[in-house]
Amino acid sequence: MRYYGGKEKLLDLIEIGVKKTELNHGAKFVDLFSGTTVVAQHFKKKGYTVIANDFLEFSYALAKTYIELNEEPKFLKLKKYLEVGQIDKNYVIGYLNNLSPKKGFIFDNYCPNGKGQRQYFSNENGQKIDAIREKIEEWKNLSVISELEYYYLITAVLEAVNLVSNVAGTYSAYLKIWDQRAVKPLILTSPEIIPSKRNNKAFKKDANQLIREIKNIDILYLDPPYNSRQYAANYFILELIAEGWFGAKKPIANGKTGMINYDHQLSEYCYKGRADKALDNLITNVNAKYILLSYNNEGVIADSEIKRIFTKKGKVQLFKKTHKRYKSINQKEDDPQNTEERLYFVETSLAIKRANKLDGGTWLQNSFSIWRDITKNQEEIKLKHPAIFPLQLSERIIDVLTNGSGKNILDCFAGSGSTLIAGLKKGMNVYGIDISDEFQKLFFKRINNHYLPYKDSGKIKYFVKDAREITKYIEPNSIDLCLTSPPYWDILNARRSADLKIGRNYTNKTQDIGNIESYNNFIAELKKIMTEVAKTIRENGYCVMVVMDIRKGSKFYPFHSDVARMMEEIGLTFEDLLIWDRQKEYNNCKPLGYPYKFIVNKVHEYILIFKKYGHNK
Repeated sequence: MRYYGGKEKLLDLIEIGVKKTELNHGAKFVDLFSGTTVVAQHFKKKGYTVIANDFLEFSYALAKTYIELNEEPKFLKLKKYLEVGQIDKNYVIGYLNNLSPKKGFIFDNYCPNGKGQRQYFSNENGQKIDAIREKIEEWKNLSVISELEYYYLITAVLEAVNLVSNVAGTYSAYLKIWDQRAVKPLILTSPEIIPSKRNNKAFKKDANQLIREIKNIDILYLDPPYNSRQYAANYFILELIAEGWFGAKKPIANGKTGMINYDHQLSEYCYKGRADKALDNLITNVNAKYILLSYNNEGVIADSEIKRIFTKKGKVQLFKKTHKRYKSINQKEDDPQNTEERLYFVETSLAIKRANKLDGGTWLQNSFSIWRDITKNQEEIKLKHPAIFPLQLSERIIDVLTNGSGKNILDCFAGSGSTLIAGLKKGMNVYGIDISDEFQKLFFKRINNHYLPYKDSGKIKYFVKDAREITKYIEPNSIDLCLTSPPYWDILNARRSADLKIGRNYTNKTQDIGNIESYNNFIAELKKIMTEVAKTIRENGYCVMVVMDIRKGSKFYPFHSDVARMMEEIGLTFEDLLIWDRQKEYNNCKPLGYPYKFIVNKVHEYILIFKKYGHNK
């Protein structure tokens, strides 16, 4: 949509600030001056819980459609009313497109052959707008469409009108010469809905009032007007179409341009000397962890004043980007060609970054270097898997290294999915990849049999793929914690001497690194996998690998130290390790080497903790 306050070209700048929060999927993102909802849509697509607000009706319509509406409208009541067998969004849009033209308010006031003789729209398009808009209002009054369906159709009209308006970008005046696209026929298309399971909301309120009502905001994004141009004036026709001209409203088209009175929609942020006071009032009432403000060097509030206001909430950081200046009709040759867009970032006192949510006592208990109390539950004991990963172990590691729900958890050797189940129980988004389709089926069988509430949560992605190609399926720099246990070379293929268990490998696939005979080749292939995995981990994210040292015949392989060295070479920092004591599980051990050579019965595994630091450790 043509909109001089749009932020399409500045999303990368806004992303810089959002990434600094280290918050992602599920975090509450509030866009308080949402306009055409470009920013709100962007972060809805990324999985944030989004609240969009604007006090203009046309912006509210866009927000109801693109933000609050999470699935395609079904129009079930309209189906009954129209007495049709099948109905969907395309049928309804087609029905509106095929309406007979009608000479109504838009034609009379904003078309050349109307009484206003203004040329915002061609005569044909003006009549189509009248017919379509009046039909939508009729359906609303008959209660045959829901509120969200109503705004969905209003959005379709707004998007279509935007493409055939004879204006230069705003609606404060029409062009004297017809723009080429303005003479094309108006055709409604179906707005594309962004699917989501989040409780996304749209509001139409004064920003300074709404901010008093919304609590526990994770990220507050502010994009108020920068200058004296009132948005209600510049987009009055879009506002008129969204609000309608029915019943008691009876708008009057004034003057040469046909401007509708907008005194009730004046923004304090457009007045020098008042905008700073409005911003100060807003920030005073903010309840958010992080605040981001888009503003440019031509704004009515001085940079020093913004910093003064924001300093009340925390330390201010500033990011800048230069781009081409919006060209108005009245722009002079010596006017600046470029403008400097600024993003102010504030981390408030509410954004205390706890490592986790543990109390001091539990923190202390988990900090002891040996964990002896990890046990398998009954479901895991019965499970037919050659190397089951106890759910209790996964849950504890997640509790120690993450600080709440909404995080992204990965297991790059997912197997039966204990890490994924633990993540789901903690409210995380979980990603698994494994070369075995049998293990994927086993995971979903576990979900169906024991963890059914998480099945349709929308938080599960399990790929049957080679982990060497993980970046094809998982977005780089998106994972908060990778928790995994790789194959311990090919030891599952042989009978174990310690407890006499029969060998059983993971798969028979050649790509399976658990089938590699050479230890050095095995380490080399594991390194390839973990190099790709590291790319998916965000800055300051963790990778935890549970491993055991290996003995084959007379030779000892220090697997844990080889893994530690390998991960350091990849670029992850070896932070610490824990010992997982499993002695209680080894009930059938025999005295290895007795009586000729003393050999250690390994009844422990290493929990190796790595961290991905950025440029500044």
